[in-house]
Amino acid sequence: MKKDKTKALLIVFVLFLVISIIIFPKNSLAAAKSGINLWLFTVFPALLPFFIGSEMLVRLGFVKTLGKFLEPIMRPIFNVSGNGGFAMAVGYTSGYPVGAQIIKRLWEEKLLNTNEAERLMTFCNNSGPLFMLGVVAMGMFNNSKIGYIIMLSNYFGAITTGIIFRNYNIKEKNTKNSNHNKILHNDSDSDGIINFGEILGSAVKNSMNTMIMIGGYIIAFSVLIEFLKVYGFINVIEKIITPIFEAIGFNKNLIAGYLSGLMEITIGSNMISQATAPLYQKVILISSILAWGGLSTHGQVIGVINNTKINYLPYLIAKAIHSLFAALFSFVFLKFINIDNITATEAFYQGNLKSMINIFEISSLMFIISLLSVIFLVILISMTNKEA
Repeated sequence: MKKDKTKALLIVFVLFLVISIIIFPKNSLAAAKSGINLWLFTVFPALLPFFIGSEMLVRLGFVKTLGKFLEPIMRPIFNVSGNGGFAMAVGYTSGYPVGAQIIKRLWEEKLLNTNEAERLMTFCNNSGPLFMLGVVAMGMFNNSKIGYIIMLSNYFGAITTGIIFRNYNIKEKNTKNSNHNKILHNDSDSDGIINFGEILGSAVKNSMNTMIMIGGYIIAFSVLIEFLKVYGFINVIEKIITPIFEAIGFNKNLIAGYLSGLMEITIGSNMISQATAPLYQKVILISSILAWGGLSTHGQVIGVINNTKINYLPYLIAKAIHSLFAALFSFVFLKFINIDNITATEAFYQGNLKSMINIFEISSLMFIISLLSVIFLVILISMTNKEA
């Protein structure tokens, strides 16, 4: 019965989109072009190096070795095996939905059990520093301070959320360590011949499939948001929540951008940055919607963890909590950090090949830096253990 209702709702939703495209072809085409531009020139080059690199590292057994050293950190703090340290490192330096993709791969390789994967999902799938510092801070505000405030708020909020969920669904407590050790010491791949060409080909194929899926979600939500504007749904919701914004002292000009951000973070962040409102309010709201991730990203996550036993509900609840903490941390940081009230810029993403190559280069560099940072942490932990 529940499946029938869900199917009926999906049919109604699809019919709504199809009929709207027929009625408003010009609007849908413009929105689709905007979504394609965003995906091709910003999202694609930013995420592809992380997808390919992390996929190869998983297949080469790097994560299994890494897990042995990170167990003393990940288990006491977040109640997950050391293998989760790789997901955390990549998830904090890449961007949506790389963290979810890594967790799925670790689960498929039996490097995480289902409960550990769900705990990691609550705090290891976040907006990337490339987006927060580059696209938002410099592209939308031309102010690096704003980027650091948003980034720190999101990271502290994620860690806090992860600690809150550390005891979530802990029924496998007695078997975790034994399963983890069995996985670590039973690496059948290490005795075989490594076919680098096959690993690279598989990594590229899987990464491209995921990137195409992400592109589809971005384009679909770009069109959906446009139709919600055309039909006046956003205006109706805006009127409903205006008293709430006024009660907490936020400018009502930010509501349209905030509602759009709840659906797609890039579009919403850009709208908020252009709104006529106090700068500190813009920073708090953007920090909040980046932590939430937008319904577009939630759809991507659902697509990533499809055909696994990983439950989406804990992730949904955790992102709502993360959103509140990110806003709270931003509010606290803004009490101590002065930001100049500059005018937001339209120099946001530039759809050209040069900007695409630049983003790809920065993304590749960030993947290498994150990998080296994890290796350095492992060396530091191993040296500490030897001294002890």
